[in-house]
Amino acid sequence: MFRHPRVGELELRYEKFTISGTTQSLVVYHAEPGGPSARSLARLARSAAGAAADGDESS
Repeated sequence: MFRHPRVGELELRYEKFTISGTTQSLVVYHAEPGGPSARSLARLARSAAGAAADGDESS
């Protein structure tokens, strides 16, 4: 369980992938499709996209 200051609790699952030939791995977190956490992540994505677009206009 994660807690984000803007959207509250996020219940995320994760998958860990090993990268062949290295000691590194990739961890991917995701929410259950259609669930409350997925909707919260979508709100965050829209908010981030809006902030990025606002930043692009000032350059």
